[in-house]
Amino acid sequence: MTTENRNKITHEEFKKMNSEDKILNVASGFVPPSGRPQENILNELLDSIEEDTPTRTLTIMSYLKVAAAVVIILLSVKMIPGLLFAQQVKTANAEQQEIILPDGSEVILNSASKLKWNKRNFTDKRYLTLTGEAFFDVQKGNEFVIETKNGEVEILGTQLNVFSRSNEFWVSCLRGRVLVRYKDREEVITPGEMVRLDEEELHKSTSQTIENTASWKEGILHFEETKLSTIFAELERQFDVKILFSGNEERKATIDFSNKNLQEALDVVCIPMELKYEVDNDKITISEKK
Repeated sequence: MTTENRNKITHEEFKKMNSEDKILNVASGFVPPSGRPQENILNELLDSIEEDTPTRTLTIMSYLKVAAAVVIILLSVKMIPGLLFAQQVKTANAEQQEIILPDGSEVILNSASKLKWNKRNFTDKRYLTLTGEAFFDVQKGNEFVIETKNGEVEILGTQLNVFSRSNEFWVSCLRGRVLVRYKDREEVITPGEMVRLDEEELHKSTSQTIENTASWKEGILHFEETKLSTIFAELERQFDVKILFSGNEERKATIDFSNKNLQEALDVVCIPMELKYEVDNDKITISEKK
């Protein structure tokens, strides 16, 4: 640890600082490991921190030592404020959560999803990262950016649904205008339109029932010409079960089902597709009828 920055203030001034500012002051001499992008390091650290970690009382020196140790290994000075004010919400299988962001924007997070943002100066820089699926009702203001592993979404004030899981990525616009980026490709969509990532290309389409893309908020899952593998994965998340399927996962279906009753959902999916299923507690085996 370097004392260069500590020497810039007096001992009495240091004592009067709040804990966050003390950490910033003590850690300001450290540098991150070379070759590691700052956002990646921060996200890795956030992934290891649970929001409901029990609170422990530490002396201020112990607190500073812990913070300094983390900084030495993972952080640069520029990243420390982002870490201190980072917020993260995660949902488990069969769980949804409503979130009010600092600017008043509303988010509904679907099952097995994760949303991260920085609460400090959020209204000035509205930047979030999403894993999974979420519905956004965004207040007007500065640019609003949603980063996913598959692409980036930029909006000013709108209602939209964003889905990003594994290699699947699509965005639907219910109100306003939405800019979707994937690598060097861009598409602008307006109400009634959606864009989907398919074979490294963004494909735009229109729908008379675009509201159905966000009907999961009311417990209704809607799929249009969707692979069985995607439908079964959603069943797993909505009902917190494990599905073993022996068949053609590339088959597609247009279907709606409720997340209130597992057997009804299985019937709705399997009967039209001529599939049979067996339920053993939270394990479901599905196969094609012979």
